[in-house]
Amino acid sequence: MLKSIFITAYIALAIIVAVNSGRALLNQEFWLANIGLLLTTVPVGFLLVRLMILKNRSLSDSALKMPFIVALVGFLLTFYSWLLEGAPVDMATVAGVMLISCVFYIYWYSRLDRSASVLVAGKSLPLITLEDTDGLVVSSDTLKGTPSVLIFYRGNWCPLCMAQVKEMASSYNELKEMGARVLLVSPQPQSYSVGLAKKFGTDGLEFMRDAGSAAAKIMGIDARFGTPMGVQALGYDSHTVLPTVVIIDASGTVIWIHETDNYRVRPEPKTYLKVLKDAGIKAV
Repeated sequence: MLKSIFITAYIALAIIVAVNSGRALLNQEFWLANIGLLLTTVPVGFLLVRLMILKNRSLSDSALKMPFIVALVGFLLTFYSWLLEGAPVDMATVAGVMLISCVFYIYWYSRLDRSASVLVAGKSLPLITLEDTDGLVVSSDTLKGTPSVLIFYRGNWCPLCMAQVKEMASSYNELKEMGARVLLVSPQPQSYSVGLAKKFGTDGLEFMRDAGSAAAKIMGIDARFGTPMGVQALGYDSHTVLPTVVIIDASGTVIWIHETDNYRVRPEPKTYLKVLKDAGIKAV
């Protein structure tokens, strides 16, 4: 619950700070302090540009070092302006809050707890049921007979997930040549998955719904209150899934699992191809 509230509040605060500081600069008020405040919003701006505009698939911790350093410099500028130039103390306070929020985002919000997962390589995939875009129930037992790649993503509201889906659609034919089924699974409302299926209508790419995160709960990869506060107004549930990739062979045995502990990091499709080839699965 705290993470759900935090990410929404952090982004909202950054937008408010950026707008107010920009307006103050236009009015030529406390230049140094307001420039510093703007710099403290850089990490949020960086993320929004990378994820929503440039559509980059993933980030690493190192990719956030420079935005954090910029935010730190911003705080120091605002603090200096308050200390020596008479800027209001609330400006230094806001700068401090933004810097602390950045630290919380990097080292707390971004981290995922995987302790409940029951997925184990070398063992059978737990029996789960999903719904296809026609609303028909699909059991994991039906996956036997062919290798399968199951990609569990949070939903259309997550820019990283959408970039991951787009990347998967563009690389699907290579996996298809390996005889593999690819299932993109999300707990989001069916209409959103249907829309994705139409947008990325690659022949054979299967979009599935995990209603109520039932399958995710069985596998121990559900995320309680993992959806940002406010997104529920668009029809999403408060609970979602931890980004996870599971590859099974034709017998239904798990041969590879990717359970990232940082939601920004996702594997690339070429990794799935390597896993299949290393398992002795050849193109059909």
